[in-house]
Amino acid sequence: MIDTTTLFGKYQLCRELGRGRSGTVYLAKHVDLEEYRAIKQVPKSCADYGQFRKEALILKSIRHPGIPIVYDLEDTADYSYMILEFLEGDSLYALVSDMGHFSKAMTVRYGIQICHLVNILHSARPNPILYLDLQPKNLLVCHDVVKLIDFDHSVHLDEAEKLTKRYGTVGCAAPEQYTGDVLDERTDIYAIGAVLYYMLTGAYPEGPVDAAAAQPGNRPVTGFPKGLVDRSMARVIRTCLQQEKSKRYQTVEALEQALVQAGGQTERGRRSVWGSSQISSLTIAVAGSGSGVGTTHIAMELTAYLRKRGLSAMYEEKNRTGAVRQLASCVKAGTDRCGICRVKGIPMLPHYGDAVRLEPHPYRIVVQDYGCDRQTWLSEAADGHLLVCGGKPWEWETTRDAVSDPGIHPGQAVIYNLFCRQLCDRLPGPARGTDCFLMPYCSNPLSLTREAEQVCDGILLSLTGEKTGGVLRNLFGRAGVLASRIFRGKPGGP
Repeated sequence: MIDTTTLFGKYQLCRELGRGRSGTVYLAKHVDLEEYRAIKQVPKSCADYGQFRKEALILKSIRHPGIPIVYDLEDTADYSYMILEFLEGDSLYALVSDMGHFSKAMTVRYGIQICHLVNILHSARPNPILYLDLQPKNLLVCHDVVKLIDFDHSVHLDEAEKLTKRYGTVGCAAPEQYTGDVLDERTDIYAIGAVLYYMLTGAYPEGPVDAAAAQPGNRPVTGFPKGLVDRSMARVIRTCLQQEKSKRYQTVEALEQALVQAGGQTERGRRSVWGSSQISSLTIAVAGSGSGVGTTHIAMELTAYLRKRGLSAMYEEKNRTGAVRQLASCVKAGTDRCGICRVKGIPMLPHYGDAVRLEPHPYRIVVQDYGCDRQTWLSEAADGHLLVCGGKPWEWETTRDAVSDPGIHPGQAVIYNLFCRQLCDRLPGPARGTDCFLMPYCSNPLSLTREAEQVCDGILLSLTGEKTGGVLRNLFGRAGVLASRIFRGKPGGP
């Protein structure tokens, strides 16, 4: 227990970050440098105190952005302290708890990064490092970059067979961690498979829970929840979770390659439209024909859709409604050093005003919500412009004015939100080169329906260059027949 608010005359304690088997981690601020640090406190009376020093030496030997830097070691009469780089982000455990489970694309994106980090350890020379406790709570997602923390179980490969005590997390620990079998790189590969299973399903695979169950042929890993895991991913995960090490992937590189191949395969029942390598950067500016037409709803839907496709996307509030702050307050979401809060795993940047200067964010894709400020929206240079129009009879005048605006962006896309057939005859035809879409009702913009996702497929294809020449497109249900006829024969229409 710490009885002072400042350690060693320079670290001002802020709060407790977490507790583990051997110690406690605190957030502290360096009073001179004005930078945050993570401080791990371990009592010298701890039975595994010797491992604390080994952890520091292991971390000191690795230099990688995904692994925390060790700045210093300090001691008092009763405790030892490790001063670490503070990594800001949410654990995979917290994200899955918030979202339920990840999509295949998100799982592949994060899984490849996890493989890369573990491969850094396994490739250490002259002596490879085994992590030995890979689990969702030890993996942080910082602005869509996965980082690995808590190395208190890690050992060098040549020390693995000498371990008298073995630890791990139930659901992630390999069978050999329950027995006296030798530990090696394939022990970490088993844990990667368990983490992949967790990301896709929101639960741990049922595996061995004691030495007897860990024997070959006993308690095989259960199947996968129907509809959550396709065949390609199930094949990868089953190979990782084989009880016999010889049947798993033999190297992390082999597992990473299998994930890349699985990620490139089409998900069941859907066409594969997006891949993380297809878009280097993209800014989509969204505005509405008037207030209350659902501009913010649509902009958040697009952001959630892009992230589900495994892309590094962020929602940016460019209006003064304060919707993001209200939403963040509702779910008690704080902000990071870039001013970004996360709601259901979606990064959102509130509107701070021109006077506020924030650190640059790393997101490659940004969906900007201008609300009903079409004048500012028209003046912004973006890769794609999306106009959201009201679809009800009482909104037809503002919709007509917005669609007919002479300053409208060439090639922009138009969404008629919750379209009403009574509006058809009153609307002007869209400008040539403009794609129009009908958006179905989706009660939660951060959890899209299948129909809404299909419309988003078409919108993003349109905004990134695959134009349909002014055809009003609808990718769901019977309304598609009506949609193809709405502007038939009108000036500027198809």
